Amino acid sequence: MKNEFEMQTLEELRCPPPFGRRWTEATFTRATLLVLALVPACGSSSESPAPVDAASAEAASAIDSGGPTKGSGDGPVAACGCDHAASLCEKLDTCAPFLVKVIYGDAASCADRLTKACTEQCKSPGSGMTETSILACEAALSTASCTDVFTNAIAACSFRGTLAHGEVCGDSSQCASGFCSHGGNLCGACAAKGAAGAACPSASNDECQTGLVCSQGKICAPSAVLGGACDDNTQPCPTGMFCTSAKTCAATVATGADCPGSYLNLENGTLCSGKGSASNPQTAKQIGTAPVGAPCGLAPGDNAGPTLCAPGSVGACTLVSGGIALFGIPTKGICAGEIPDDYPCQTDDNCQAGALCISNLCKIPSGRYCE
Repeated sequence: MKNEFEMQTLEELRCPPPFGRRWTEATFTRATLLVLALVPACGSSSESPAPVDAASAEAASAIDSGGPTKGSGDGPVAACGCDHAASLCEKLDTCAPFLVKVIYGDAASCADRLTKACTEQCKSPGSGMTETSILACEAALSTASCTDVFTNAIAACSFRGTLAHGEVCGDSSQCASGFCSHGGNLCGACAAKGAAGAACPSASNDECQTGLVCSQGKICAPSAVLGGACDDNTQPCPTGMFCTSAKTCAATVATGADCPGSYLNLENGTLCSGKGSASNPQTAKQIGTAPVGAPCGLAPGDNAGPTLCAPGSVGACTLVSGGIALFGIPTKGICAGEIPDDYPCQTDDNCQAGALCISNLCKIPSGRYCE
């Protein structure tokens, strides 16, 4: 494997952020990937969560952390527009079906998780997650191209709340700027989105202004276009493309086709490990998905192709003897079981998609924990 393969970190794979919130896919290095705005923030909360007083914690635990699926008639879900989560997942499924399969299993499970996440976020103080804003995002998605989605170009899906710069937040939808700076914690403070050239230390598109993505070098940058000049740090290629050794954006190829270079395309789940030679050309391999207890990794052995764990907890591919961690992803591992919401956990990796290990329980993050 070459270091220039296109890849994401485990955290980015496991917990896709909103249109702009923690989802960069492009290189084993990173560029832009699809992110749905209703997926909660993905900080490493199990390490250093902000303190929550006992009264707040008790109040938070008394409120159901999830919401019923579309069409259930629950008041808060309908009032926030969270019953439209299914349509958002349909867009994701159209643009990046492999991601839906790996992260959620299918579009129905995606809708269920996003509905729960949306319900949590709309309860947060100052949240801009309302029926009006969600319907506006849905309308914008209906006419947006997948490239628009991958390049963080849909302003209507960057939800903005009422909290001013510096105020405590748990989710970007609470902030008037549309960005909650977490710094690796569960709770953070509202901050301004970065202009081109600004740092995006948490590797999230959410940190950058509309139309900019967080590059491999953690810099807010414009995306390159097919056939145009590219650089993984200053002008990354969108999902479905990769930056060649000649520094131009080229299209990825289908499974079985000769590889034009080295990359990982999580849009359709194909992996190329270079061009090879004239006598032994490399061909694009389809990344498989494995259930609990099955081998996983970029090179799991026994002539098996690259495999990720699915659905839900992609990060649950646990390193085994004989394997190494390559850019955060094991070459050889075993798929561990995902942990349901409100069950004990030790790390974020095994919680269901969109949940974090908060105070040793898998929970969907909420700004309510940061009051």
